[in-house]
Amino acid sequence: MITIPGFGRFDDIECNEVLITTLNIHHDTVLESLRAYGDHATSFQILEPRYEYWFYALDNGPPAVVAWVQAGRYRAVAGIPVAPPDHLAQVSQRFVRESMEAGFRVLFFCADARFISAIEGLPDFNFGLIPIGQQPEWNPRGWELNSPEKRTVRQQCNRALNKGVTIRRLTPSELNEPSTRTEIADVLERWLNSRQMSSLGFLVDLQPFHHAAERRYYVAEAGSRAVGFLAAIPVYARQGWFFEDVIRVPDAPNGTIELLIHTAMKDAQASGEDWVTLGLSPLAGIEESRVERPVLIWLLKQLRRHGEPFYRFNGLRQFKARFKPELWTSQFIVQCPSGHTISSIHAVLDAFAGGGLASFVVDTMRRMLRRIPLRYWAIMLVLLAGLLVPWTILLALADGSRWFGDESIQNAWVAFDAFLAIALAVLGWLTWRGKPIARSGALFLAGTTLTDFVLTTVQAFNLHQDVSGGPALFVLAGMLGPISASLFLITMHFTAPFPRSVGRVQRTHRMR
Repeated sequence: MITIPGFGRFDDIECNEVLITTLNIHHDTVLESLRAYGDHATSFQILEPRYEYWFYALDNGPPAVVAWVQAGRYRAVAGIPVAPPDHLAQVSQRFVRESMEAGFRVLFFCADARFISAIEGLPDFNFGLIPIGQQPEWNPRGWELNSPEKRTVRQQCNRALNKGVTIRRLTPSELNEPSTRTEIADVLERWLNSRQMSSLGFLVDLQPFHHAAERRYYVAEAGSRAVGFLAAIPVYARQGWFFEDVIRVPDAPNGTIELLIHTAMKDAQASGEDWVTLGLSPLAGIEESRVERPVLIWLLKQLRRHGEPFYRFNGLRQFKARFKPELWTSQFIVQCPSGHTISSIHAVLDAFAGGGLASFVVDTMRRMLRRIPLRYWAIMLVLLAGLLVPWTILLALADGSRWFGDESIQNAWVAFDAFLAIALAVLGWLTWRGKPIARSGALFLAGTTLTDFVLTTVQAFNLHQDVSGGPALFVLAGMLGPISASLFLITMHFTAPFPRSVGRVQRTHRMR
């Protein structure tokens, strides 16, 4: 029998670890362990929702903790075990062994060289490495903005100051005020809405108010308006901070982010802290990782190169480099056991996607489509209308008895397509002018073209089952055209950036 503070007694336990898989867990013990052993940048993040915990009782002090989420047949660990350095290898080995006995592989995400050194040489401990980027680190005691190498950062800070930006560190009482939280939430919402990629979970989830008393908060203001926000989480065992959330609204003055970081860095310096990081720069420096897996390195380099439209890998690395970190530490995924690289990467993506890869991809595509200006949607509508003109002429010249069964039906189709061409052109004009009514018009025409698809398909099966060659292509075009237009119009209705109508804006304002 053992006793873990905050969890009570556990009987009939032959080994000194307890797997606890409830989301309603009391976090007091986790926080106690973090204060004693938490020396990894991501360690404090394990207090956030969604994690499951595995505890390993120690002879002295609070238990070691491993926080993880399940992703398929993997347990994706947030960082490395929270444990004393001399117990790190033992705790890791026992957790991996227990997980494999339960039918799971293990991934330690954001593992550093210190962790890898601890587990190297363990008997019957087979692991592989996937480089995932580098982490910049500073000792804030030596932070100085006036040095020549920080000229760019200094200039950006001055730009923000000249635009009237001020940085304010929030006190606990200010943070508890509803108006302050609403102000910060508005900054976060505007930032999230400006992102092209869907929101991520796992170690990059936005949870700025979780265990707020342990964090530091800074807000950037331009006049009476909040334009930026920084939340720092503690790294207790290193007497340092991870500037986890550094956010600005899209129209914030240039230099707002630099001024936020500089202010938080000066606070860490004044408090006598020893360590600061801005977190992982994904896929940075993977060539320097010395992992002898050339195919994997090549694939990661291609991902970094071609993934720029979705995530600014190079831009993020260059931005953090402006602050001249004293050290860049390589970060890895540690696979236990080694191998299964494709399934490991899929598990990591699944863990970060949170709600599932499918919903993540759909939401990302929706965000990308929302960034397409209205004039491009309008041009596509005019092109659709233009394509209908020769098609309508072709229908008018076709043999009505053969293709439609009756000339009256042919005339009806010609009239319908002529109306549709005019309606699409009008919708294009309304869209170009940014009229909110165009959103409803797109949905109405989507219903019209969908009806066109159904009727055309029924007619094709009744009259043209035996056609082949060129005539078959003619029939196929008649079915594919309407369904393609329907999909386009439905997508336009839900994603095109139409302005709100005046009435809707007034109703929203009254609700607030």
